[in-house]
Amino acid sequence: MGNITKNQTMLLLVFTLLMVIAYHEGEAIQCSQITMYLAPCLSYVKGGGNPPPPCCAGLNNLKASAPGKPDKQAACQCLKNVANAISGFNDDNAKQLPAKCGVSVGVPFSKSVDCNSIN
Repeated sequence: MGNITKNQTMLLLVFTLLMVIAYHEGEAIQCSQITMYLAPCLSYVKGGGNPPPPCCAGLNNLKASAPGKPDKQAACQCLKNVANAISGFNDDNAKQLPAKCGVSVGVPFSKSVDCNSIN
């Protein structure tokens, strides 16, 4: 897992469990939910190669959770903010992620996207 310690992994798992419990169907998508879905993609967006299966599963979850324009725009803004906050984030890897996973999400994962242009 690279630089991730066992404690950080446990915290991520606890956070994920809490987010799953707190999520109620029908509510607008939250950035914390998106972050949870795509946390397994971090190694890919930083280092390239092939995205791990949990990353692609998270992308599928994001697609299912953001069907409408407002959710897609919120997801886009969240992803843009996260991308700009991650040291070593590779925009090219992130842009290739949906194709590598075979998932058309309708939400670009990029540092520079205009989220208002999302349909």
